[in-house]
Amino acid sequence: MPYIAETLASFAAETSKQDIPEAAWSAAERSLLDTLAAIIGGVNTQNASDARRASLEVFGPGSFSCWFGKADKMHFLGALFSNCAAASALDVDDGHRGAAGHPGAAIIPAVLMEAEHRPVSGEDLLAAVIIGYDVALRIGEARRLHEEISFASGIWTCYGVAAALGRLRGLSAGQIAHAMAIAGAEAPQNLPQGACRASSVKGSSPWSTVTATVAVARTAAGATGSIDLLDRGDAYQVAAIPKGLAERWPITEAYFKPYASCRYTHPVIDAILQIKRGMGPEPASIQSLHVEIFPEASKLPNSVAPTSLEDAQFSLPYCAALAAVRDAAAFRPLKPDSLRDQQVLKLAEQISIDYSKEFAGAFPQRTPARVTIVSRDNPSSVYVDPPLGDPHKPLGDDDLIRKLVDFGNGVAPEEHLFRVASKCLTLKGMGHLPFDARLLRL
Repeated sequence: MPYIAETLASFAAETSKQDIPEAAWSAAERSLLDTLAAIIGGVNTQNASDARRASLEVFGPGSFSCWFGKADKMHFLGALFSNCAAASALDVDDGHRGAAGHPGAAIIPAVLMEAEHRPVSGEDLLAAVIIGYDVALRIGEARRLHEEISFASGIWTCYGVAAALGRLRGLSAGQIAHAMAIAGAEAPQNLPQGACRASSVKGSSPWSTVTATVAVARTAAGATGSIDLLDRGDAYQVAAIPKGLAERWPITEAYFKPYASCRYTHPVIDAILQIKRGMGPEPASIQSLHVEIFPEASKLPNSVAPTSLEDAQFSLPYCAALAAVRDAAAFRPLKPDSLRDQQVLKLAEQISIDYSKEFAGAFPQRTPARVTIVSRDNPSSVYVDPPLGDPHKPLGDDDLIRKLVDFGNGVAPEEHLFRVASKCLTLKGMGHLPFDARLLRL
């Protein structure tokens, strides 16, 4: 009886491109486009800038640089770390409800960096993304939940990165199993973060991705790992990990985010925007704004006066107030100037939140919320489940193109952004032609 890591490694090494359904190919193209939107939006944030400076110091100079940003030449691992940091900086990268986290900000930069390192065809690149998502998401969603669990995605994205890179580099199934085992043992094993405020750590994807990349190289050099690490019934629902392998394709279940904020805030933002479209309350006329939401949202910092973009992204009252005062455009992308918007800050102080027992047990599969606004003694209430971008309420291709253009505004010429979007959405059709990484540079 093979270990779970061996089963997943065999899937990663041996699945043919002909075995992958069209829905998965399309989902991979869309995830690629969405992640590039997140990267180009995040590249000039303080978080991403700090990551670049630290990467250059820690990893040293080299021949690689960050995408869509400054052309500092740095080591391959430094550029990988920096690109992952940009992808997660605005919290607008894709996610998966069952795994309660974000696969794209780790797996896609890893695969794209590989395409900069050696020729990779469009089909091979997408196949590696599909396999990487599959492995990572199966492990992420099989974790047993407990009070002290961390939802940092880097804990499980490392397995997907190792599987994707192992496949691209032609490692055997046995080698990929050991690469996954090394990555899983050495990637960040986060404790839950403190509740005082959000931080630059995000989901730990940058360091986790670097760890997995090194694990693949170590395995190719002969290193081994504990390949039974996923067969722990106390940590995982073990039988669920390989269930439906090569039949169910988790990449098709990913959600895409229209707003640069934690996914917990999205049903609240949707509800407020829907109320505004219906009754059109002027912000000054709002007498009360009440949010009912699933209990896990109480674990966010929820600062009414955030001091950083990260703090703002993880604040229900602030995001609710920003949506009520400034509409959706204020999240595309979220900018530092918004933190000083006195009208938003005043309303955030007045918002009441009920972490409702009505929604207990919904998370992580669902993220429901209800918002009630009273304006001029006229109440209006809207319930949202699921939020926009969910697979059951999806963003279309045009929406993702617009996301890239909105988040890339001021970073890259619009014609270049449309060219990037077109290449992403037609990548499978490139067949054996190598992916042109020059698209990622300005």
